[in-house]
Amino acid sequence: MSTPPNPPPAGAVPPTGAPATPAPAAAPHKRSITLVSHSMLFYWWPIWLLGFTMAAVTYFEDHRLAILPPDATVTQKKDDKGNTWKDDKGNTYYTVGVPGDATTTSLSKAVDNSTPTPGAVVNAFPTRVSQKVWMAPVFCVVLLLTVVITNVPLRGLWSFLVLLMFVVIALIISLFPDGWDKLLSTLGHLHIYINMAGYLFIATVVFILWSVSVFIFDQRTYIVVTPGQVRVCEHVGASIRVFDTTGMTFEKQRDDMFRHWLLGFFSGDLIVRTSGAEKETIRLPNVLWIGWRLDDVQKLMSEKATVAG
Repeated sequence: MSTPPNPPPAGAVPPTGAPATPAPAAAPHKRSITLVSHSMLFYWWPIWLLGFTMAAVTYFEDHRLAILPPDATVTQKKDDKGNTWKDDKGNTYYTVGVPGDATTTSLSKAVDNSTPTPGAVVNAFPTRVSQKVWMAPVFCVVLLLTVVITNVPLRGLWSFLVLLMFVVIALIISLFPDGWDKLLSTLGHLHIYINMAGYLFIATVVFILWSVSVFIFDQRTYIVVTPGQVRVCEHVGASIRVFDTTGMTFEKQRDDMFRHWLLGFFSGDLIVRTSGAEKETIRLPNVLWIGWRLDDVQKLMSEKATVAG
């Protein structure tokens, strides 16, 4: 009976002509990195998110809006029917006095453009609106602030000072009891109310535009880094240009606190400088997670330099 051959001792050199033992396969590296440049519309996500949130709050709060002519009067009355679960002597209710038949006309339009049956219970006020005074002003401030941030870049110390100013003003107003209500009452009772349909309309339109821009058009503006070369498409419909990575430099620019830190998920502007006889500077704005992505790019480029060496 034959016995299996003994394994060679550790550290022994295989004889000449003997097949070498294959080395274990190395873990595969990421062979390409795609950096996508987004438009300014990407930073508009707080508008549709806040709009949908406030529409949901308005829906579950279920307060209604009544539109009355300027000559309408509201009278507080009390009947003689007492409640068994209360100690008061009657129920307090309000009557709305409208000159002429304006009440009948408005109720008819609110229900089904027909004359309501006397004594019937109808949904005369279908429009939902929140009674919270701060909701609509906050939504308007976020909307206008987002428009300004995405069109007027504030870099460096200016962005920090403007952000600090808004935070201080909001805290000062909030420290006073009913601060926002008193402020709007001082300005001639200029309260801002947006009904549920208003929130939904603005949020839906902005969400559709945001989705089309982020997931369709922005994906056509990119740079693909591979070991040895870079492919660049600077705008939608442009031809793809190929550059060699020898001597190429990548620089990130992230000094706008509003766009890059608060709204952009640590985004930044990417500046690529090529080398050779015809040097070019390629700018890709609003690249998400630019710090972590550039670390991967540097590892990929160093891998190419090691292979070439």
